Amino acid sequence: MNYKITYNIIPEHFESVRASVGWNKLNYDQISRALKNSMVNVSAFDGDFCIGVGRIVGDNILKGMLTDIMVRPEYQGKGVGKLIVNKLISKLYNYIPEGECFQLEASPTASNREFYIKCGLKYKPENQDGVYMWIRK
Repeated sequence: MNYKITYNIIPEHFESVRASVGWNKLNYDQISRALKNSMVNVSAFDGDFCIGVGRIVGDNILKGMLTDIMVRPEYQGKGVGKLIVNKLISKLYNYIPEGECFQLEASPTASNREFYIKCGLKYKPENQDGVYMWIRK
């Protein structure tokens, strides 16, 4: 299936997708501030219908974290989450100056750790519980 990607999330879409996956409700002021302070935001659409979102938060220099990777239940297992993560990483890659390095992390639960590994992040339980990726340019 061909999904449309935008590098923007509006609060209404964020909250709608969030509600669809059963996460706690946030007010629009909280959502607006969070989105504004994100390094990169991505929305996925099926036509005009927002089916997933994701973002990277961080210091814009050395470290960032994949967060709020959410896909509506009826679209899960169809590659939408991986598409969102790949688009976030691609956009982030454009911000990294030549010769510099950026560490991207995620804090998955045991049930979705494999998802992040399939997206290219590494898991080394002897070092940490989360997954990570060094992005070099």
